[in-house]
Amino acid sequence: RKVIFGLLGDVYITVEGGPGVSQEARAAHARGAVVLPLMRTGGASEGMFDFPADALQKPDFATEEQWSLLQSKDAPVDESASAVVAVVKACAGDVAKDEAAEEVHRLRSELGRDACIVCILGGTRFLEPDSEELVKAIAPKLEAAAGSTVTFVTGGMPGVQEAFAKHCGDGSRVWNLLPFGQSSGYGSGTDINAGADLEERKAIFGLLGDVY
Repeated sequence: RKVIFGLLGDVYITVEGGPGVSQEARAAHARGAVVLPLMRTGGASEGMFDFPADALQKPDFATEEQWSLLQSKDAPVDESASAVVAVVKACAGDVAKDEAAEEVHRLRSELGRDACIVCILGGTRFLEPDSEELVKAIAPKLEAAAGSTVTFVTGGMPGVQEAFAKHCGDGSRVWNLLPFGQSSGYGSGTDINAGADLEERKAIFGLLGDVY
């Protein structure tokens, strides 16, 4: 169980602890997981029992003040607790960015390494009287003028993106990026999936294109 536990998490928060905690922390740290020791609590978390020494050093995503609050036995408990929350949130943001970058790498492979990816952004409904006609006019002209390496990506939303996809030639160069389990319903272009929800999809979409 200890071996599995040491392979499971992205972040490990340690409090006090003996040889067993150090063993699990070493396994986690060795494979690149973040180990966050509450050093003020002593024991393994303060470096005993062959706790991984590098895990006692401040990571880039933590501030000097936050790290000090994890170390100081004199710091108010509530402030140390708040520092733990802040550091974990910062770390989780880094993990999410790494995962988004991995998804972008996968999508780039699928769309073509040499492709120039043009992403279409716009509202889910048209507010100005000429906007819809403008999008419908731009889409075929852009598709005809763009070189063969240009690929168009929408977010699979109604409004601007749907209008563009439906008027961009035969749709063979259009890809609609949606969260896993969802489809655009456009009937034009190819649906592709990335991200567990809309927020994750948006983060990936924001990293994917060369032109927006």
